[in-house]
Amino acid sequence: MERLKKLYQLNSTFFNCIICWLLVISILVCCLPRIQAFQLINSQHSLAADYFFTIITQFGDGIFVIALAFLLFFVSSRRLGVAIAVTYIGSGLISSLLKRTFMAFRPAYYLKDDPDFHSVSWLKLAHHNAFPSGHTTSAFALACAIAIFAKNKTWGLIAFPLAALTAYSRVYLGQHFIDDVWFGSMLGTSFTCLYALTLQFTAEKKLSSASFIPPSFKL
Repeated sequence: MERLKKLYQLNSTFFNCIICWLLVISILVCCLPRIQAFQLINSQHSLAADYFFTIITQFGDGIFVIALAFLLFFVSSRRLGVAIAVTYIGSGLISSLLKRTFMAFRPAYYLKDDPDFHSVSWLKLAHHNAFPSGHTTSAFALACAIAIFAKNKTWGLIAFPLAALTAYSRVYLGQHFIDDVWFGSMLGTSFTCLYALTLQFTAEKKLSSASFIPPSFKL
């Protein structure tokens, strides 16, 4: 508990943003029927927003996340690069396992014949493996890794709205229900926090990375 408290105190502004996000989205999940909550967001669209959210949704795309991890590893911070890669892969594996466990249908499966259902022609529309949202999981894992491991805490506060907009984009683009992105945001954040706490624990117990990798390779 002390380790978790310390992690929060060092990144309180970011985690307060996460808490507010989860409160708002939890209200939507709990107070509105699933289809109605989806349509509340999906029905509000424009051509400019179509292009905007097509770009924003890439913040949770695996190619972007891994490319960013490699770039940071070799150019800026090995510690941050590794954190982004590990949390993306770890949370992604859990997300994939849950997708194949629940086999939930996506909005297009239920609403493909609804004239009010909105999607964009240039993105392939998926129908299966909805829960949880993989893009949202990756986006929040990335944002949390940046918030915790970047030396400049401002970067975490920039990454948070990008993660939140990624989650919104998944509903806007007709790819997910709100509960898919709700759980994805919790999964990505939680996995990154677990990774950070594990590093903190190993440091306290003097189980440094040097115990497992050659001394010439330093994170």
